[in-house]
Amino acid sequence: MRSLRVLLIVCAATGAPSALAQDQPTLAAIRSACTEDAQKLCAGVQPGGGRIVACLKEHKDSLSDQCKQAAGLAANPSSSSTPSASSPSPASGSNVSGAAPSTPATTSGSVGGAASSASTPSKTKPAPTAKGASAEAGEKFVERVITDTEHDGMRAATMHLPEKWHFESKLEWHYGWVEYPLTFSSHAENPDNAEAYFQYPLIRFDFTEVPPQLRQYDKGRKLPPGERGPTGAFGGPPQPPTQALAMFIKKVRPDIANFKWLGQQDLPNLAKALRLDPSPNQHGVAIKIGYDLNGQPVEEAFFGVYYISQGANAGVNAGMIKQTNWGLQALQSFRAPAGTLDKRMPMFCVIAKSMYVNPEWARLSKAINDKMQADFNQKLKQGYDQLRAAQAIVEQTMKQQAAFQANFDKQEEAFRNSPGVDDSYLRDGGKRSAADHWDDVIRGVDTVNDPSTGGTTQLSNLGQYHFTDGFGNYRTTDNPNYTPENAGEVGSWTQMTAAP
Repeated sequence: MRSLRVLLIVCAATGAPSALAQDQPTLAAIRSACTEDAQKLCAGVQPGGGRIVACLKEHKDSLSDQCKQAAGLAANPSSSSTPSASSPSPASGSNVSGAAPSTPATTSGSVGGAASSASTPSKTKPAPTAKGASAEAGEKFVERVITDTEHDGMRAATMHLPEKWHFESKLEWHYGWVEYPLTFSSHAENPDNAEAYFQYPLIRFDFTEVPPQLRQYDKGRKLPPGERGPTGAFGGPPQPPTQALAMFIKKVRPDIANFKWLGQQDLPNLAKALRLDPSPNQHGVAIKIGYDLNGQPVEEAFFGVYYISQGANAGVNAGMIKQTNWGLQALQSFRAPAGTLDKRMPMFCVIAKSMYVNPEWARLSKAINDKMQADFNQKLKQGYDQLRAAQAIVEQTMKQQAAFQANFDKQEEAFRNSPGVDDSYLRDGGKRSAADHWDDVIRGVDTVNDPSTGGTTQLSNLGQYHFTDGFGNYRTTDNPNYTPENAGEVGSWTQMTAAP
């Protein structure tokens, strides 16, 4: 536990505001002082989206003394001096302090830190560039580009890594997964040792509870825990935050040798520190483990923000079905040889906080997600409308059955209170007695006068009102306001009367 707290404190220090950040110059002053530098160094850069700021940061060593002074940089830095990991580079419009206390990760604008149900960034904030930053002894950082290959190779985001580190990322769209349309992961690794930085996709679970009266319509296969459903979310009941992260670690680090649980910690304010989009019941959690990798002991710290949202989908299913959405977002981990993770935490924090999302790509991804969500909600509403119609039919049938039972009970009571059954009609050629309708009840019919034959006919007693068109066609209903003509029937209809 103490070791994990050390990790978190070190990472917090990496993003803590410096004395310079506490006295940050105004944006207007920086713009005024750096206008000529922007024209000289960034003439080919399109304004907007923080691109000019990023360009000036890339050329900070070439900025004029006037611009450096306005931005709070030393006027004449030594060529061998580079900013440390705990001192992010200030620039106009950027988050100078990198303020993210107790955070190993980047802002909600990052692809890997995408929060909420959409899993697409809703806002972007330029992160301090890490180029030239030094975590230990002059470690050089370079920019790595994350592209969206499904949209003409558009630049989705950038991040900075030590120059010699290997890097790979994967950004995929799943247009059928309305719960989870975008997946992103990245992996950076030091070729000289076991150091590595991982970003993992958002983990989304759905757990649906169907009320008893609707279960007859729920014919779909129930998802076993951990299996992905057609909307992209996994199936499974909610788990507490630490257990959820532990389950994830077991999934991504299966069968590791010499496993050790080194510590865990709740981080209630982690989501706020990461500047994630608000989501119900967010709760940060961290777990540190140890294990052997290629025969050598390593340590790895995992961080994630747990979320859970419960209740009916308001406005869609009107409370008929309760769905619980839960999972983990902003998932990432830092790995290093055993005994070095604490020391290397500032370098890992520089990597994590260097993520910067292209605003144009963020707008594109949000538009895609909004369209998918709107289409899904429309289909969902149609499905619930059909369920309501089916439920209305069931309720009407139950009312008819209740009416039948009431009529049956009434006839049975009359039979019990009568001196006996009048069976005279059996002895006079089959002529019915006015007192005997008991056999009608048993057979579930009403005997009514039939104008089309001049005699009588028997129709179902599930309806109180009977109609005929005089040509052998009949209609039965329980609605006192019903007439076949109003229902669109052709012909002239007459309401039939009960036979004696």
